[in-house]
Amino acid sequence: MGFRKKKVFGKGADRNKINEQHKIGANLNFQAAEAYKLLRTNLEFSFANDKKCKVIGITSALSSEGKSLTTINIAYAIASNEKKVLVLEADFRKPTIAAKLGLNRNVGLTDLLVNHDISVNDILIGVGMSEQVNFDLAPTGRIPPNPGELLDSNKLKGFIEICSESYDYILIDLPPVTAVADAVIASKLLDGMVVVVRQDRGNQKSLNETIRQLKFANIKILGFVFNGYNQTKSGYYRKYGHEGYYETDYVNASASLPQG
Repeated sequence: MGFRKKKVFGKGADRNKINEQHKIGANLNFQAAEAYKLLRTNLEFSFANDKKCKVIGITSALSSEGKSLTTINIAYAIASNEKKVLVLEADFRKPTIAAKLGLNRNVGLTDLLVNHDISVNDILIGVGMSEQVNFDLAPTGRIPPNPGELLDSNKLKGFIEICSESYDYILIDLPPVTAVADAVIASKLLDGMVVVVRQDRGNQKSLNETIRQLKFANIKILGFVFNGYNQTKSGYYRKYGHEGYYETDYVNASASLPQG
């Protein structure tokens, strides 16, 4: 099954400006680009079954840990490996992916879920990250008064099932776990979750609570992305390992993304 998608992401200087501003896509520095390639490889090996489409959630413990930029760059890394990728901007309370990509869309996923006159073709955007690499985006749309209910709806489940026929990966950007229940609510739609932790933002207490909630909900934690890694503060990084946060069950998708 295929969908019609309008290519709307900027070209030339505009696209490069956006990439540079937000450190995404081909404008990542070498260390970050290699870390995302490693993350992509580890995610591919995290699924032993032959299921065509993998549905992966990306969340964090707290806000401002970089989960949305991480979602964009994971999508870019996977798409550059000739895979079909769809990103769902499902942080309905505070969406940022479309804005980071320089898009201003008033119609999106929330409109599809509440309006029978909106179709899949009306909301999907083809995002050209470079001349060779692109993925598709379902932006949030209008901010709803009931985000938790929409994430728990059968219509969202049906939308993902339909899209699973056309994509190799569906990446879902979700709100922070300790802020609201949305990520846990959406977990039944996922094959696994990636947790983003930022060195200068995250803390042991919030990460511990995040893991507790995800495990209680029976969510498969695929791994962690340690964001904004600064070697001069590497003791902070080691603390997580010493406290058991990087146990064997969770290291399959781990990657450290350098600062800057």
